[in-house]
Amino acid sequence: MCPEPSSCKQSAERGFALVIALFAIVIMAVFGLLIARYTTTTQAVSAEDYLWAQALHSAESVVSLNILYRDGGGGLSAPPVPSVENISTHIEADTFVAAGTPAIIRVRADHATEVSRTVEAKYLLDLN
Repeated sequence: MCPEPSSCKQSAERGFALVIALFAIVIMAVFGLLIARYTTTTQAVSAEDYLWAQALHSAESVVSLNILYRDGGGGLSAPPVPSVENISTHIEADTFVAAGTPAIIRVRADHATEVSRTVEAKYLLDLN
């Protein structure tokens, strides 16, 4: 079969090196796919976290500005309902009647991607 024993040994070693090379390529490809998947997932989660925070701060600002308006501060002529980029805010409940009476305001901020945050504040304005 093999005319010389040394040529048979080299042939077997070359075959083994080919198997090792293929194995290394497959392992590297799997690691590459895992890294790509992790990166994509992380980007999606980061974008959603950003929108959640933006919606929360939008709702909080509407609550604060409306309480400021009710208290007569800031020179506001009408109850503000600001919109931040693509986030719309809606006042769901506002039980303010007069100063000295406990009131509740609830504001919801929505984004087109179905991200939504609701903020509720209970407050009591001073009679002075």
